[in-house]
Amino acid sequence: MTPPAKNIVFIGAHLGYPMDCTPLGGGAMVGLQLARRWAKDGRFRLKALGSGPLAPSEDVDYWTSGVGGTKGLVKLSEFGYARFCRAFEGASAAWLEDHRAEFPPESTCVVLNDISESPDPARLSRLGYPIVSIWHVDVVDYFNKMYFRNLFAPRRWTGAYDRLARAGLDWTVPDLLRLVFDKQRKTVMHSRRLVVPSRRMGETIRECYRSVLPADALIDVVPWGSWDEKIPEDVVAPEVRRLKERYRIGPKTKVLMTLSRISPEKGIVLLLEALLVAERAARAPAEDLCLFICGEPAFMRGESYMRLVRAAAARLKKTRVFFVGYLPPKDKQVYFRLADLFVSPSIHESYGLTVVEAMRAGLPILASDHSGAEETLSPEFSRIVPYEGKAGGFANWGAGRRGDIPRRIARELERLLAEPAALRAMGARAKEAAARVDFDGASRRVADGALDALSPAPAAA
Repeated sequence: MTPPAKNIVFIGAHLGYPMDCTPLGGGAMVGLQLARRWAKDGRFRLKALGSGPLAPSEDVDYWTSGVGGTKGLVKLSEFGYARFCRAFEGASAAWLEDHRAEFPPESTCVVLNDISESPDPARLSRLGYPIVSIWHVDVVDYFNKMYFRNLFAPRRWTGAYDRLARAGLDWTVPDLLRLVFDKQRKTVMHSRRLVVPSRRMGETIRECYRSVLPADALIDVVPWGSWDEKIPEDVVAPEVRRLKERYRIGPKTKVLMTLSRISPEKGIVLLLEALLVAERAARAPAEDLCLFICGEPAFMRGESYMRLVRAAAARLKKTRVFFVGYLPPKDKQVYFRLADLFVSPSIHESYGLTVVEAMRAGLPILASDHSGAEETLSPEFSRIVPYEGKAGGFANWGAGRRGDIPRRIARELERLLAEPAALRAMGARAKEAAARVDFDGASRRVADGALDALSPAPAAA
């Protein structure tokens, strides 16, 4: 059998970890699923580069840098994570340089899964490799909301950095911020195709990098959807019955669920404060209400934010709050079956993979107006709470100075839970909508884009 003439080198720092027990977020899970599917695509040879010790599957030709350890990655601080990014950046670029004969640039596309952790795109471009970059997070937009208190539009920050870079003064910026600003700028400059999960993210990138975005570069909006975990009913149903008994979930109990890694941008404190607002107004959304907070603290302020979350939960007197930890696929399906409503209160969310997973399980959605919500959600099966116009720095969002957003969430909770039949109908429509967003189709579309990037660039007119 003649081997494929084209290659894809897929680079993801978060590849190589057991995702059934490691809370690395949606981008890592998407990377894992892409690697598994692309390994079976006979149109090209796949090589995957990661930092963890485990190949995504036995079909994947995998190399590990070994710089991430086994479990320590999720415990890193901002500066520790920056050091990890630099270590993986250097190791993965060196691997490509050492294997250039085996993976020649004229027949190999490099696909970057996330930006800050990737090898230097300028270095890869000098080697001759065409680049497709997958943007799970616009880190400038994230930092603007979570650290810079949303003082200016993201384009103001990128514009200021661009002027520094043009003047040759970018070296004066601390390395942590160069990972944010310099890496994104170079990724835009050297990518043939930028894959983003929402139109809003694409518009923000275009606005921020108008002066350096190549004329022939394509910003491709690819909503990921979700995938079928194929958990048998005879496994799920007994666990649902057991947990209903354990948590005392009866016919009158209303169950809320949120699912994410525990970190400041997920806005879990806002949801807990909304429930406190309802309790103090003697307008609890249900006679018996419980909330499942699913997930574990992750890197960069996860542990400190978890303390804020637990403190906010302790103030509730009527709502029963349960911290159930990180959920592997089977347990995720069980908890979806327990819930009446899925809540995504994120301050920053580029897409919202768990929202689509909840929809696929037949749950109605209450979400903030993050980037993915306006394109994924519909009034037929969801409600969106506007957050815009509020300062968004980490201190503000974490410590309780955030205007009337909890009151907005509380009002929507009250309205939704007051009509159980309507809520169930919304859940059925959510399931239908989720079925129309196909991850397999998204996976193939990104692979098609990578193969297209190997075609010669059109000649200038």
